[in-house]
Amino acid sequence: MERDHPITRRDLLTAAMMSAACAPAWAATTSNAKATSDAKATSDAPDAAESQHRRIGVGPTNTVNGHTTHPDAQWFGNAGLGFFLHWGISSVDGGGDLSWYMMGDTPWDVGAKKLPPEEYWALAERFQPNNYHPERWLRAAKAAGARYAVLTTRHHDGFAMWPSDHGDFSTKNYLKGRDLVRPFVDACLTVGLKVGLYYSPPDWYFNRRFMSFRWDADGSRPNRPAWDTRHQPTTLPAADSEERRAHDARYADYIRGQVDELLTRYGKVDLLWFDGGPAVVAMERIRQLQPGIVVNPRMHGHGDFETPEVSFPVTRPKGWWELCVQFNNAWGYTRDENYKSLGWMLDQFARARAWGGNLLVNMGPRPDGELPDNAYARMKELADWMRVNRASVMDTQPGDWPERCNVPMTLHGRTAYLHALPAMKDSLELKGATSATRARLLRTGEAVPTEHEGDTMRVTLPAALRTDTDDVVALSPPPRRPPASPQSHAPS
Repeated sequence: MERDHPITRRDLLTAAMMSAACAPAWAATTSNAKATSDAKATSDAPDAAESQHRRIGVGPTNTVNGHTTHPDAQWFGNAGLGFFLHWGISSVDGGGDLSWYMMGDTPWDVGAKKLPPEEYWALAERFQPNNYHPERWLRAAKAAGARYAVLTTRHHDGFAMWPSDHGDFSTKNYLKGRDLVRPFVDACLTVGLKVGLYYSPPDWYFNRRFMSFRWDADGSRPNRPAWDTRHQPTTLPAADSEERRAHDARYADYIRGQVDELLTRYGKVDLLWFDGGPAVVAMERIRQLQPGIVVNPRMHGHGDFETPEVSFPVTRPKGWWELCVQFNNAWGYTRDENYKSLGWMLDQFARARAWGGNLLVNMGPRPDGELPDNAYARMKELADWMRVNRASVMDTQPGDWPERCNVPMTLHGRTAYLHALPAMKDSLELKGATSATRARLLRTGEAVPTEHEGDTMRVTLPAALRTDTDDVVALSPPPRRPPASPQSHAPS
């Protein structure tokens, strides 16, 4: 049986470098998606994300052996699409990406502006979300096809978005007790989305006297001293000191108390999205409070689904899984308010669905609580695309890509769907087809030309029928389908 345990020195070092849901953007962006100079990510950002994750014991994917069998949790396996809302006090400045804005010497954004923690935390005094209407967010998300939404209730910076009775850095202390989680939960219920709550066990405010705010500097090397909350050299308390042990015990109680609050104050919570350690909350306790909940593996090292982040997995996951990506150019709000194109998002979506995964796509609300206009524009574009292409990505089964098809493939009933993504310039090829299989462009219903050579069918989309999104070709009846290999690899 899993039990709560004391925090170790390794846990604290791990928590100090927490990163999982705030890694920098990596994908190629379009003309409407230029990053700000302050929050610009390097071209090798996937490697940066991996290095951050290794520090906390989770990677872009995690080994997950099975998932909860509770009936209330089975929605997640084929949910398809969710929206991630990373929001907090960092949005007041809008010049950096969430909590990492205060961590000095980070290697993925050399030369970028940083805020020393004391300046960063002072943003709480100016955080006034007077235009916070999450029902508007979520109605747009629902129209775009989302089935669940996840809100950051507390990021690594330590600011809790509800009036917590634990700690002294929450809306209880800065917003006269205003609860920003409750309206989100209520809005999910109103519009019909599953409720997801993100919570970061690493808390840099609570641990501010016991951690370094300089990347890869814990004070163990004379030429690279640890930094304090003013980004000045400091000496950290010894790991084996009585002061440290007492702090560790308070820290564990604090995390347990806040997680209990999230799981008892808001009714049914469908998804708990942890982001690092220490693993001081037993999984049994979580399921005792919320029997039908789905839990990711980023606190415990095991959970109900795998969580690749930003980069598409190399090998097809075996069970439930979710790819989280940034529709904007950072996890949190940035002043440029640029968002990637719909074509980029559909590329991520189609590939995830072709392997049976969900896509959790992120947006960052402004400090006043409203989403940027570009966020609503992308959701409207997605809603328009979904109106004619929904059957190709929702309630589907994974296809045999890349084993038999050169583009992502999904199955729905008696129809197979081939996803001609923006970068695809050649014909679509599928092995195992017969001359009886017919092809049509799902968007218009018109037939598209096909050629057969042996058991291979080639579908050619004329240039006049191509768009800069995902042009879906429907095949019916579907070709013969042998079982897909669970160890298939993504095309290079």
